[in-house]
Amino acid sequence: MRVRERILIVDDEPDTIMILQDRLEMDNFTVATASDGYEALALIDQELPDLVLLDIQMPGINGTETLKQIRKAYPGLLVIMLTAHGTIQRAVETIKHGAHDFLEKPFLPEHIQQKVNQALDHHRATEHSVRDELIGSYEEILGESPQIIEVLKIIEKVADTNSTVFIQGESGTGKELVARAIHENSSRTDKDMVVVNCTAIPENLLESELFGHERGAFTDATYQKIGKFERAHGSTLFLDEVGDTPISLQAKLLRSIQEGEIERLGGEKVISVDVRIIAATNKDLRLAVEKAAFRQDLYYRLNVIPIYLPPLRERRDDILVLAEYFLKKHSNSHNQPIRWISQKARDCLSKYDWPGNVRELEYSILRTVLFAEGDVILPKHLPEEIQSPTNFEGTTDDKLNFPSVNVTMKEMEKELILKTLERMGNNRTLTAQSLGISLRSLQYKLKRYVEEPSGKTKKEQNLD
Repeated sequence: MRVRERILIVDDEPDTIMILQDRLEMDNFTVATASDGYEALALIDQELPDLVLLDIQMPGINGTETLKQIRKAYPGLLVIMLTAHGTIQRAVETIKHGAHDFLEKPFLPEHIQQKVNQALDHHRATEHSVRDELIGSYEEILGESPQIIEVLKIIEKVADTNSTVFIQGESGTGKELVARAIHENSSRTDKDMVVVNCTAIPENLLESELFGHERGAFTDATYQKIGKFERAHGSTLFLDEVGDTPISLQAKLLRSIQEGEIERLGGEKVISVDVRIIAATNKDLRLAVEKAAFRQDLYYRLNVIPIYLPPLRERRDDILVLAEYFLKKHSNSHNQPIRWISQKARDCLSKYDWPGNVRELEYSILRTVLFAEGDVILPKHLPEEIQSPTNFEGTTDDKLNFPSVNVTMKEMEKELILKTLERMGNNRTLTAQSLGISLRSLQYKLKRYVEEPSGKTKKEQNLD
């Protein structure tokens, strides 16, 4: 079922409002009304409509000035001007200021319906961005900033090649998303990309994880193990946080990448592998090379096609794009009626530096969705460290009980997991689906962050 689109009528004549409202509600639109420009701007800030019907002649701030304010704050918002016969020329002039069309009084019901539907149909048909035209296959890489457009252009050029790609960026910037976009738009997409997190695997196990081992190769090698290189044969191997690879293992890694050959631990057979390498790191490997913490030859072998993912603070134009996407995603998945972010809350989000980058932004929006009430996010609903004192709506007592600015990402993730687990009736499968992670990942996080020695979470123990 199509979501009921919202229309705001702005006119100082009650009879005009009544005629328009009756007609639009008959056509299954949700209608709000305002009697002047100031009231209209306040309503738009609270809950963004899909279209505004705006009278030109109004006391106080007239329709033309109201239109200019709307264009400044919400450049994509559709506006149809309402005009009497004597002001048609002024209505035509408003097109230059960004009005979509105008509707002449007195209104015929069919004219109202026609103008509104034409405007909305046109908007739906043309609502796209440079990134949508550039690459329709990379929807998960969100943003319209020049930096992200440049990243997408590189992905488009190198995806269907065998070139090694080296992705650099801070934690939480989306390096694995870029790696998956490259893989899924390559000729290797019929096989799953194989991922190795070089940080998460203990140093003494990483060699076996990468190259496999034969039975009896070491004390605990009770069976033959196929390594990630072999599993990625004919596909892509993503070496995440490759900067944490032990220096003792880097020479063997370099040889395997260069020669396309590996040997299992304890084995003598040379095994050929056809693997496309994508590596990523949050470290400055050039500095690591200077300090002899990373091999120079391996660095050059990986750094064939470099991609730099900027932190969120360097592409602030994307913050609200991402926030709105995460709001829609998590309000839908948690069945929460939150539809919009107020302008002051948007200002808070835009001004915050996001040290945890996109991951922190998503967790913050998810946490807000879980705790906020009503259908609009205000500054007081945001985590305390994001709230701007000059923009905060309400007193200190109105603030939600979020952790302090010193909260860690692990603590934030732990809180979200427990809250979602409670909402889902302690059902781990539903919790994983709601959080957008695999059940295996959820179980790992529970074990790592919140489980007691008994194997149950604190929340589960309290429920027993």
